[in-house]
Amino acid sequence: MAKMCYKFNNESLPMPDILIFDDDPHVAALLGEVLRERNFTVAHYPSADGVMQIVQETRPRLVVLDIMMPGLDGLSACRDIRSNLATRHVKIVVITAKQFEQDRAVAMRYGVSLFLHKPFDSAKLARDIGRLLGAPQDSPGAPAAPAPPLAVTLLAQGAVVETADLWIFLDAGAGLGAWVSAHGVFPRLCWALLSRYDAGAIEELGACAAPLAAGSVVKLAGPDDADSSLPRLASRLGAGLPLHGMKAPLVFPQRAKTTPLLYPLREGEFLLAPGALGRTCYTHHPGSALAYRFELNGRKLVYCPCNEIRPEAASWNQHEFEKFRSLFRGADLVIHGYGRSLAQPRPSDGLNAAAWEPAVDLAAQAGARRLLLLPLPGASTQDVARSAQARAAARGSPMRCALAVPGQACIL
Repeated sequence: MAKMCYKFNNESLPMPDILIFDDDPHVAALLGEVLRERNFTVAHYPSADGVMQIVQETRPRLVVLDIMMPGLDGLSACRDIRSNLATRHVKIVVITAKQFEQDRAVAMRYGVSLFLHKPFDSAKLARDIGRLLGAPQDSPGAPAAPAPPLAVTLLAQGAVVETADLWIFLDAGAGLGAWVSAHGVFPRLCWALLSRYDAGAIEELGACAAPLAAGSVVKLAGPDDADSSLPRLASRLGAGLPLHGMKAPLVFPQRAKTTPLLYPLREGEFLLAPGALGRTCYTHHPGSALAYRFELNGRKLVYCPCNEIRPEAASWNQHEFEKFRSLFRGADLVIHGYGRSLAQPRPSDGLNAAAWEPAVDLAAQAGARRLLLLPLPGASTQDVARSAQARAAARGSPMRCALAVPGQACIL
């Protein structure tokens, strides 16, 4: 049977094969990564609230449930899935930290395919799920269709990711307005993802007015900080007022009451669109700041523009080190900022070591394929690209390193 799809601009995005409901983002990220390596499409939800609507709309082949989650617990979700004629065919895997036989007995009574305790062997679980589902494609043995290309355009302080169905504005810095103005046709869905709320990140946020006026859904997201910056920003935008740092107010000539949908983000995963997963991670930066990781069209992209980390390995605790290495793992492209530092430049060569060396080391260790260093205002570019490439090679990595050049386009 053909797989159901969402429609955006008459294009199709495949529904996820597997839904993961777990409030632990690290468990979900690890499991999602090994399942995607087996060519399954995966989406993650941090709770089981609304599970029946989600399962009925997305028609997954398998659902992974934790038991102890905010809102609806996993066993109740299992019961609801099994009691509905439209969803009872969906295979269910339960993964839990609970060690009681009673919970296993209840889960087995509801017909779960696997019941596992945490911690678990993620690679073995992926193989077991593979045996349960068979080939990810609808036609076993048929060659997979090539994934559509992913276009990334670099801006002076940010980037734009473009597919046939989705635009992602990574910060709204200088150059975004010109990029949007050069496009006469807009997708149905646009995300504006802010890494922070300083002037460089919101300078041209008014560019969101054009897709909004054309009927696109625009979702505005940024750090969920203590100052409630995102709601205040949206309030001024909705009133047509400029915010400090913006070049012009955001106005909507055709749809005056339309404003972006707000998504305050913390560390974890979120769904950009069906089959397109996003992940956020707090970075070392004054105030609240986020790095983003995306998995789109089979490609992995990391955007980490403000992460002032020390070059000395001793300054990292193991948790932070593993968090960033996981964020960079297997990325086709990492865009990382440099220019601000927690250490002094080395007098020998004048390079700001703390601003770019840790990024090279982490990306190389994580198996990233390409690293673009994004200069922040005032940063010296002297020999950074050459030195970064030499550092990666010295660590045995084939990763390509370069400076990000505004206007440069990358096809992944």
